[in-house]
Amino acid sequence: MTRTAVCQLLGVSPKSLYLWERDGLIAAPKRDRRGWRTYGPKDVAALRKFLGAEAAGDSAAEAPRRPRGGGLEGLSARNQIRGEVVAVRGDGVLCEIVLRLGDGQEITSVITRRSADRLGLKRGVEATAVIKSTEVMLFR
Repeated sequence: MTRTAVCQLLGVSPKSLYLWERDGLIAAPKRDRRGWRTYGPKDVAALRKFLGAEAAGDSAAEAPRRPRGGGLEGLSARNQIRGEVVAVRGDGVLCEIVLRLGDGQEITSVITRRSADRLGLKRGVEATAVIKSTEVMLFR
């Protein structure tokens, strides 16, 4: 399987695979004659184990699913943070979406009501916050 297919299957970004490999968290896959990474069933099973997914009953040949994060690999903003929608406030043109991250912190975004409806954002749904680093302010 190609890296793209593995990423779609497991719902991770190519950048994540690269970083895990670089940091020694996962084994480097074999490469084909062009130097491209190729993943076999054992590689996919190892990645599933690393991700904490149940490998039993899963097949590398199952249909690819939509990647987590909406397939934003080509987006210039690299800061993509998964979380759960815990609140949707507002009933006009704009609404406030509150996303709770895995460590309990929250990110709030104001978007149009139409976008929230189109994305299916409601309490309990997983979503990804995309943050452009040029807009991050720090304080101490």
